[in-house]
Amino acid sequence: MNIIHSTLKLAEQYLELRSLDDALACFTLAERMGADPDRCACGRWFAWMLLGEFEHAWEESDAIRSRGIPDPHRFWQGQDIREQRVIVRCLHGLGDAVQQLRYIAPLRMRAKNVIVQTPPELMELAACVAGDNNVISWITPHQPEPYWDVQVEVTELSYLFRSTVDSIPPAPYLPLPHKAIESALFELGPRRRPRIGVVWQAGSWDSARSIPLHQLLPVFEMDGLEFWNLQGGPARRQWSELPFQGRLRDCRACEHGLLSLASVISHLDLVITVDTLVAHLAGALDIPTWVLLQHAADWRWLVSRSDCPWYSSVRLFRQHRPGTWEPVIRAVEAALRDRRKEIMAA
Repeated sequence: MNIIHSTLKLAEQYLELRSLDDALACFTLAERMGADPDRCACGRWFAWMLLGEFEHAWEESDAIRSRGIPDPHRFWQGQDIREQRVIVRCLHGLGDAVQQLRYIAPLRMRAKNVIVQTPPELMELAACVAGDNNVISWITPHQPEPYWDVQVEVTELSYLFRSTVDSIPPAPYLPLPHKAIESALFELGPRRRPRIGVVWQAGSWDSARSIPLHQLLPVFEMDGLEFWNLQGGPARRQWSELPFQGRLRDCRACEHGLLSLASVISHLDLVITVDTLVAHLAGALDIPTWVLLQHAADWRWLVSRSDCPWYSSVRLFRQHRPGTWEPVIRAVEAALRDRRKEIMAA
């Protein structure tokens, strides 16, 4: 293994361990030694975002763009989009899209016209932000694509606006239709106790984000609260296998699409979730939300913070060692005891 490659690998190991100053130094050293500059800039981008130094991350993005070739597909290349017809494409995860939909309103103030293209399951929620007539899904032969001047991937919007920790458009930014809110309230039924939504499993592509459901049993033992199943996918069925069924509730509306799920969340007192779509939905709605994070948490949650600049209603509970959830759950249990007093006193 040559010294350039070993230096680059060391930088990536530091990044994974969240030793960010060391990672930044090693990526810069590797680049000076001749390593791929885009790979080094990408590594530094992640480190700067984790540190909350967004301005430096955008400088890395600028450097990557400056070394690129003109894009024949006309994806945004840093140009001014004023008076342009812009199509925003949601090509990453659903949580990424929900996080970045906050920029649609300011984008519409700057561009001549904005169309949002989403996966089918996200169309109803995107329409809450952009309007029914401005949201499309993947193009079919019978649905001609609207004319546009420039296309932007939704995760690029924070870069387009050069957001800093202090200038992120705040939540709530996801207004829900009154009919959907009323329907969810009917599904939940009469309020007997404070309602806590729960999600324990994230997507299969990163299993380290998920928590075995049985590890949350100490939380569910707490009297005076109702815990509601917000889990999606096959893991949802695990809920019925737990004890304490008198305080564990299920709402079928959560299976009827993201608008129904968001509407249910809007009626909850608190959401406890791993790093997945529900964290972004609850945060976008400004619902109190506790996110349980793996040690190498995603860049959007930064490092060494219990708060989140993307969502003021979110509190973060972090692993101190990879794969060890027990201290995290004990911290959640203790915080929930205090939170129960506040909720019940309100």
